[in-house]
Amino acid sequence: VQHLPVPEQQHELFDINQHHLNVIGVGHSSLDNVCRVTATHGLHSKLTGAGGGGCAITLLRPDPLMVEAARQDLSACGFECWETSIGAPGICLHSLSSLKAEVLHIFNPV
Repeated sequence: VQHLPVPEQQHELFDINQHHLNVIGVGHSSLDNVCRVTATHGLHSKLTGAGGGGCAITLLRPDPLMVEAARQDLSACGFECWETSIGAPGICLHSLSSLKAEVLHIFNPV
């Protein structure tokens, strides 16, 4: 897995966002625990999903030992950890001439 550096502002935004999620009432004590555990390793986490427990996302640093230590501590607290990559093309703009007739019909029914 390739760990690319994340701008420090992103880490700060994660913390701010998690605080706001707690303020509006969708946080959970288990997510607070995740945030505390990962913070002891210099990592930043926040709620992902609809709230009330569920899942958290943690920004990883390009330090495999730090990541493994955080994973071990989270596992010791009873949390499951999955490592994934994020990033995709996002929104793509296609010219109308590149779309099939069936698709064009959906957007412009006659």
